Amino acid sequence: MKVKDACQINPLSKENWDYINYLDTSSVVNDSLVSPFQLIYGTYPSRAQRIIKKDDILISSVRPNLKHNYFVRDLPDHAMASSGFIQVRVRSKDYLPRFVFYYLTNPSMTAHYSSIAESAQTTFPTFNKKVIEEMPIPDIDIAEQRHIVDAIGSVDDLIEKLNLQKIDIERILQLSLTAY
Repeated sequence: MKVKDACQINPLSKENWDYINYLDTSSVVNDSLVSPFQLIYGTYPSRAQRIIKKDDILISSVRPNLKHNYFVRDLPDHAMASSGFIQVRVRSKDYLPRFVFYYLTNPSMTAHYSSIAESAQTTFPTFNKKVIEEMPIPDIDIAEQRHIVDAIGSVDDLIEKLNLQKIDIERILQLSLTAY
């Protein structure tokens, strides 16, 4: 089965919100937030085109070697991501979303995306959604997928928790420095 058969790629979505919580490709590295969602009122950045939901997979189509990929665990209201991400939403009951994320972002896949991006006739290395759409997904039963997700996911969840704590501490430090 190919990714396009089990997942929705870049789902169409349009909302007219008063504000958004925006996630740019530079805000994530290796499945961890390195900076918080940006709260934006009024006019959104033109790249704010991907309304994201829990369990969405975000893979940066720009400079894939930098690994600006993210699995959406928790998110604020009105969350939108940059169109620099290829958004993957698993719709098949045969696959766990986080398993698909780990598969699509493993080192050999990242190397594959990077080689395609490097050969692109663009200003900077990039690849398009068709590369992901045409990827075959391994036929692994749900129990084995769950085992893989539990093993890798527990470590990733701890890293994410620590990164969020770091972001909070940096924000508190910045607020305390501006108070003086």
